[in-house]
Amino acid sequence: MFIKLFIRILAIFGMIAAGTLAKRLNMLTKETASQMSRINTNFFYPALIFTSLVSNFSLKGLAENWVLPLGTLIIMSSGYIIGNIFSRFIAFTDEREKGQFLFQCAINNYSFLPLPIVLMLYGNTGVAQLIFSTLGSELSVWTIGVFAITGNRFRKDSVKNLLSAPMVSIVLSVIVIAIKDSCPYYYSGIIKDIGTSFFSVMDIFGKGTVPIAMFIAGSRMADLNPHDLFTKLQGYVVSLRLLLIPAISAAILYILPFPCEARNILCIVAVMPSAIASVVLSEVYHSDTEFAAASVLTTHLFSLLTIPLWLSFLLR
Repeated sequence: MFIKLFIRILAIFGMIAAGTLAKRLNMLTKETASQMSRINTNFFYPALIFTSLVSNFSLKGLAENWVLPLGTLIIMSSGYIIGNIFSRFIAFTDEREKGQFLFQCAINNYSFLPLPIVLMLYGNTGVAQLIFSTLGSELSVWTIGVFAITGNRFRKDSVKNLLSAPMVSIVLSVIVIAIKDSCPYYYSGIIKDIGTSFFSVMDIFGKGTVPIAMFIAGSRMADLNPHDLFTKLQGYVVSLRLLLIPAISAAILYILPFPCEARNILCIVAVMPSAIASVVLSEVYHSDTEFAAASVLTTHLFSLLTIPLWLSFLLR
């Protein structure tokens, strides 16, 4: 199973390599990549969320899968606690670096990298489950994630950030599912034809999410200095993010009475590398952007080995 997973994940990383090549060839600027990132987050990804949830879930299905967002909350909270424990024994150059270290431990790549892996292993149903789990991940980002990146200080505007486009899309999806389930007779005739047409277009639109996200990630990694990658602190991030935190998170997931399918999706999330979004958020909250970019690259490189190793062991 390891070889099969390794080859498939290596193919996924080819999209990151394409973004790196585009940046090296000056086909993509930093400003363009930043604009593409905002477009992907606010347009393509919400479309993917909406079509995946509406096409794969009923209200009963959402109720039965409440453990998914709970599971991602557990994963992120475990990383935050572990990061805080280890930060007591690590010498940081300043508070910005410490805050970014805590963020890397707490928040991982919970959507864009696991999406193609889940699609490959479990199809569209698995993708819908993964996307529903991001409700807990998004809550974690804008609470404990921002708390970590700002030096364990909660900001008043953090609550406003919960109204991000992906979160709004999740709420809208639940509303549409509720309408379909409770008033099926309204969803017929011309209304059904209009809804099906718009849904088909949105489905095509949302499928651009993963390649765009991987491409942007590669472009951001192109300008990193190799000397920033192989440091003792980056070694701590790799060890915690890819080994210790997944081990503890997976142990908790197996102790709790989670359904097998949900546990498999959550285990995939638990073993992911650092969040690509940490680079953008480091700029927003004036954190250590260079450290964030270096952490994203180093953890993604090593995850090429750790992801298939973990999944070969954890998935049932």
